[in-house]
Amino acid sequence: MEIRIHPISGVASDSRPVLITPPPDKSILHRILLIGSLTQSAIRIPISGIYSISHDVIATVLALESLGVPVEIFDDHIELHGVGRKGYRAPTHVINCANSGTTARLLMGVLAGQSFGSALSGDVSLSARPMRRVATLLEALGANVITGPEGTLPIMINGRRLHGASLSLPVASAQMKSAVLLAGLFAEGITAVREPSQSRDHTERMLASFGYDIEIDDEIRLNPVTNPSIVDEIVYEVPGDASSAAFLVVAAILLRRRITLLGVGLNPTRTRFLDVLAVMGVEMEAQNVLDSFGEPRGDLTVFADQIEGALLPLELSDEDIPLLIDELPILFILAMFSEGVSEIRGAGELRKKESDRIAVSVEQLRRFGVEVMEYEDGLSIVGILERRLQPCTIIHDGDHRLAMAFSIAALFCTTEVELDEAEAVCVSYPDFFEHLRALCGRKHVETIEP
Repeated sequence: MEIRIHPISGVASDSRPVLITPPPDKSILHRILLIGSLTQSAIRIPISGIYSISHDVIATVLALESLGVPVEIFDDHIELHGVGRKGYRAPTHVINCANSGTTARLLMGVLAGQSFGSALSGDVSLSARPMRRVATLLEALGANVITGPEGTLPIMINGRRLHGASLSLPVASAQMKSAVLLAGLFAEGITAVREPSQSRDHTERMLASFGYDIEIDDEIRLNPVTNPSIVDEIVYEVPGDASSAAFLVVAAILLRRRITLLGVGLNPTRTRFLDVLAVMGVEMEAQNVLDSFGEPRGDLTVFADQIEGALLPLELSDEDIPLLIDELPILFILAMFSEGVSEIRGAGELRKKESDRIAVSVEQLRRFGVEVMEYEDGLSIVGILERRLQPCTIIHDGDHRLAMAFSIAALFCTTEVELDEAEAVCVSYPDFFEHLRALCGRKHVETIEP
């Protein structure tokens, strides 16, 4: 799919709110599918439409089907019937995780304690991403995991009995932590995990909401003896994805349009992005906040129409990075149009994502005519207050978050720009371009039919 982006001529504030319903949070959706499959419950997950489900989540659905879990996507909901911790069956083929690192790493934990062997593969991008660190952690619980020669997919997992252990993660990572905790459900004894700093805590919250014995203080301790709460039927409403919504929020800020995100997740480990915006001078308000299964959500209004003057530059610490890892690409774009020099360091993990997000971002920002300095663990960006970028070929290496970020930046090129392989956004946000049109007008974001 090709998208042609036509430039915005001038930026005028508009107090009419644009209402956006973000896609369901894929971090949470992965987890309710996997953790729900280990219960004995029938779980119904409402969705706004089959096409709102990201390709990453579909990879998890297909993986569960191959393991004998009844799961099906309908027009308005996903239906899952848990089979219990001993109910998986051996797959008859290699499980393809497509582009989803969450699917691969969390499945490694679930499959490590099974009574059968299994294998995981992925697409070219996922097959270049590191898996050895997760395998090493699981091996401390007694797992047998064989990665490819470079510590990547494909992976062989020889299921066996596991034992509890006390582990320290090499970096703050929700995926590593979740893989260990899910493996801990099949271990004898307590599994304890300590992180160097806070990462997303969706797995801990969900395990606690299902009645597992999990304690959280300076470390996370899971006792697998306790069985989850037995509920025949559960309706689990997944909050809107805060990381995906961040891209529309930045677009709204640059366009000075007020935006309201309906039902967006407000988990404190996902709202550091909002804290950053507040420091930069952006006002916002959350309403209709409620908590379900330990996950807060609400309607968030960002008053981008009330911004006066230039935005302050970004100032991020090492502790910010794990809580901003998915939002950093769009923060780069915000930094481009902020006053002064923004510096992002301690973000070396970006080089191990769907692409080398540091290298690709530096190259693309320079194509836009932005002064940028590359470091091994980040970059610095000199802001352009006049918001006039050089038109150029957009490169995103098939990375969904870079494709979205650079599309928003392209609105401020002096002439139209084309984005090839735009379908990459479907990995996380299938409705992205339609929602972007709602902000800037249909004439500025044109789909070119083949």
